[in-house]
Amino acid sequence: MDTLSLDTDDPLPVPLYFPSGGKVGEKLIVVFDMDRTMVGDLTSLSDRDNLETNIQWEWWPKGKVRGLDAAFIEPFLGRGMLRAGMIEYLEFLRDIGATIIVYTHSELIWAKKVCEAMETTAGFKFIKHLFGRQDCKDGHPDFPARKSLQFVCEVLRREYPEDLGWADVERCIMYDDDGNALGGHDKTRLIKVPAYEYWEPCQWDEVINEELLFENSDDNVTILTDSVVAWKLAPPSFGKPNLTEEDEKAKDKWEKAKQKREKLHMAYNKMAKKDKLWFSIKEYMEKIASYDDTTLESLPTRIKMNI
Repeated sequence: MDTLSLDTDDPLPVPLYFPSGGKVGEKLIVVFDMDRTMVGDLTSLSDRDNLETNIQWEWWPKGKVRGLDAAFIEPFLGRGMLRAGMIEYLEFLRDIGATIIVYTHSELIWAKKVCEAMETTAGFKFIKHLFGRQDCKDGHPDFPARKSLQFVCEVLRREYPEDLGWADVERCIMYDDDGNALGGHDKTRLIKVPAYEYWEPCQWDEVINEELLFENSDDNVTILTDSVVAWKLAPPSFGKPNLTEEDEKAKDKWEKAKQKREKLHMAYNKMAKKDKLWFSIKEYMEKIASYDDTTLESLPTRIKMNI
């Protein structure tokens, strides 16, 4: 079968399989950051999930789910929160046999929900292993940067010795919108991508309403109040029974700032629909005939040139 080299524009199809039957990308590990790389700005959703799950509410209304689940997140992904071309690129990586890893600075329990929603939206499971915040410098102060591919490969070799006993940094590429996510030699494997800032609002007080606050302790109400004010989800006067003239001015200022932020977000959302990142990378990688050592050494640089 005819194959292509890295340096040709020959349109002949590149094989997905070696003559021996193995897939061409079976020794390739692709590591994805999650927020603003695979998906957009999930802050409004994670804030609500945080308020519902991390405050120790003594009373919660019967029949109401506490925290957001994957089913709640899925419609957001379908409307644009999942970066354009993501599914097509993941399908391509699956077809060539690559191992797909998600490595996020988000809390693991939240990241699991988002990843479950992504897999449901894609229509197939693609994540071999999920690494969260405690797998970052937060849990490993010795890391030279926020994340570590050395650590990722150690875990993969230990957890999947039969499938990934060969895992090595040189066989990894990593996509992240943070150009400083990796340090030391790991950084040579990093492909910095433009941040994907798609955003949607998510009503944080749909369940956490006046009735719920009345049924819970003053301490929890204080925690809630401090949190929503600090995160700018509510005006500085939130929770005050009687507002002064200064409170009214501060509330008006907060409302105008909120409207301005949302207007900017919505303007970006229109641009986000034109994002071609994953389409461009997929188009380039479809020309690669073999992921041998020579190809892998230059792969991050070659992909950067085609973004």
